[in-house]
Amino acid sequence: MGTSTFFGLDLAQSGLFAQKRAMDVLGYNIAHANDPTYKRQRIIMSEGSVFASSQEATAVGSSVFGSGVTSGDVERVRDILIENRLRQSYESAAEWSYKSSTLNQVQTNLGEPSDSGLQADLDQFWASWQKVATTPNSMPIRSALIEDSSALCQRIQFVYNQMGNTVQDLDQSNIERVDKVNQISDEIARLSSQIGALESGQMPVNDLLNRRDALVGELSKLVSVTVHGDSTNNFVISIGGRILVQGMHANKLTTTIDAHNNHVTAWADDGAPVVMGSGEMQAIADLRDNVIPDYMSKLDDIATSLVSTVNALHHTGMIDTTTNGGDFFKAGTTAANISLDPSIIDHPELVAASTSGAQSDGSIAQKIASLKVQQLPSGKTINQMYVDLVGEIGVAAATADRQTQAHQLSVDQFTTQEQSVSGVSLDEEMTNMIKFQQAYNASARLITVMDEMLKTLMQTGSIGG
Repeated sequence: MGTSTFFGLDLAQSGLFAQKRAMDVLGYNIAHANDPTYKRQRIIMSEGSVFASSQEATAVGSSVFGSGVTSGDVERVRDILIENRLRQSYESAAEWSYKSSTLNQVQTNLGEPSDSGLQADLDQFWASWQKVATTPNSMPIRSALIEDSSALCQRIQFVYNQMGNTVQDLDQSNIERVDKVNQISDEIARLSSQIGALESGQMPVNDLLNRRDALVGELSKLVSVTVHGDSTNNFVISIGGRILVQGMHANKLTTTIDAHNNHVTAWADDGAPVVMGSGEMQAIADLRDNVIPDYMSKLDDIATSLVSTVNALHHTGMIDTTTNGGDFFKAGTTAANISLDPSIIDHPELVAASTSGAQSDGSIAQKIASLKVQQLPSGKTINQMYVDLVGEIGVAAATADRQTQAHQLSVDQFTTQEQSVSGVSLDEEMTNMIKFQQAYNASARLITVMDEMLKTLMQTGSIGG
C-alpha cells in the first residue's frame, strides 16, 4: 500500500518543530552565558516511531520509513565526577582560607616585629632593671621601672585578651554558620519538593536543579558533604556519615555548650557531635578549640614564668638593712590578669634592688636584669619562649597561606573543567545556531517543494476530486 499523500509534509513539519525547539533551547543558553551556576542545556532528538503495520509502512525496496524526528527531553550537560571534585576542592579551600585570615589577624594583633609590641616591652623591662642595678639609689629610675613594668603587664593582658576575643568571635561565627547550614538545607529540601511536583507533571525542572546544585556548592564551603542521587526521592546529602537532607526532608543542626563555654556543633535530634571533616566550620572548630587556646596557654606560661622568677629573686633582696623585699608582681597572676603587686605601684622605694640593703647595692636588680638571658628549667629564656610563640604563629599563618593558594588553584582548575563541560560557549552556540537554522530552512524548503508537487498532482487529477 502506498504512503499517504501528505506524509512528506508531516516529515518536514516534524523537522521544523524540532529545529525551532532546538533554537529555543539555544537562545536560553545564550541568555545565561554569564551565569556561573547555569548548566547549558541541549535537546534530545530521536527518530520518530516506525510504522508497525504493512498498511502503514512505506516500503521502498526493503526500506521502512519512520514518522520523522521527535524532540524529547531537554537535558543539562554535566560531568558528575568533575562536580564532585570541584565540591571537594571548595571544602578544602574554604577551610584553609578561613584559617589563613584568622591566623594572619592573630599575627597582626601581636604587632611583631615593632617598637610597640610585647617583645619591645620585654626588652624595656629588662633594660629598666639594668638601670636600677647601675643606679639603685635613683628614685626616678625606680619609678621608670614601675612604669615600664606596668606597661609590660598591660601589653601581656592585651595580647592575651585579643586572643580570647578571637576565640569568642570564632564561637559566634560557628553559631552563624550552623544557622546558615540549616537555612541552606531547608531551601534544598524545599527545592526538591518543587522538583518532585513538577517532574510528576512532566514540567521542566532544570533551572531548579541548577539552583539546588548551587546551594550544595555553598553548603560544601561550610562543611564537608557527600551527595548521592539526583531525583527527588533519592537525593541525599550527608555530613560525617549522617543524613542532613533526604528528598524533601531536612534534619537540623544545633549547638551545645561545652566545658569551655563554647558552642559545639551537634545534631538537633540527639545532640551527637557533628563530624565536619573540612570546610569553614572545621576551621573554626580547630582554631577555637585547639590552635588559639594553645597559643594562649603558651602566653600564660610566659607570664607565670616571668612572675615566679622575678618574685623569687625580689624576695631575696632587701629594701633596707632590716626589711626583705616582697612580691614585685602580684602573686598567682596569669597572662589574663598579670599586674604589679599593689604595695609597690606607688612606692618605688619598696623595690628590693640590693642584697645588703645599702643604697648603692644593685646586685638583686642585676640578677633580675640577667633573667633576660638566663635559661629556665625548660631550657629556654623568657624572651626565647615569646620568640618561639611568635615564630610558631608566623609559621602557622604562612602554612595556611600556602595551603589556601594550593587549594584555590585546585578550585580554579576544576572550575575551568566544569565550565568547559557545563558552561555556555558562545562560539559553540553560534555554530549550533547556523546548524539549526540550515536544518529549519531545509525543512521549510521541503514543505514548499511538497506543496508544489501536490499542486501538480491536483492539476493532473491524480489526487483530489
